[in-house]
Amino acid sequence: MASAELGKKLRILIIPLFVTSHIGPHTDLAVRLAAARGTVEPTLAVTPANVSVVRSTLQRHGASAATSAIKIATYPFPEVDGLPLGVENLSAAGAAGWRIFTRPAQEALIRELPPDAVLTDVHFFRNSVIAGDLGVPCIAFSVIDTFSNLAMSHLGGKVDCDSGCKEVIVPRFPGPEVRIPRTKLPEFLRVQEEHDRFNPRLAGIRRCFGAFNTFLDMERQY
Repeated sequence: MASAELGKKLRILIIPLFVTSHIGPHTDLAVRLAAARGTVEPTLAVTPANVSVVRSTLQRHGASAATSAIKIATYPFPEVDGLPLGVENLSAAGAAGWRIFTRPAQEALIRELPPDAVLTDVHFFRNSVIAGDLGVPCIAFSVIDTFSNLAMSHLGGKVDCDSGCKEVIVPRFPGPEVRIPRTKLPEFLRVQEEHDRFNPRLAGIRRCFGAFNTFLDMERQY
């Protein structure tokens, strides 16, 4: 029994957003997890058309025990009105891309495996509920740096959507005052209706542990 427990690998299901700029960092993280501990078995979950993005990223890491330990699982891209047939990457989805977040996509795969832990892109906040149902931990991974995440967090609910000010000041930041042009803010901070629609996503993320794609030398103070 003891030897069986020692030989058991920790199965982590990693679910990136279906866009190349998110699949790459999630794949990099999978390699780091596999390299850090030989007892970790990462599985990247992507739609069929995005398997090539994962494989291309793995090739850049070169052949190693870590890259060979990574598995790839696929699930069908959900059918969403407004998205052209065959589009499985949001970089090509255009203005209709937001509709993808209205359809659960990975639930069947998560329940079928099931993993010991779920590491999900922050955009797939509903996965935290599925992980909770299965009794496994959920980690929300943000490919955006710590500075940007903190700025958005501190500005949440603080931006006057009807104000004519051209700049906003980020509160509770260390060091010199940080000013951001309103035109550069994400839409959910500039438009109240978008902010209200974003609230359920934030609630889902708060049910998870958190991980960030940070740069320690540049962001140490944050």
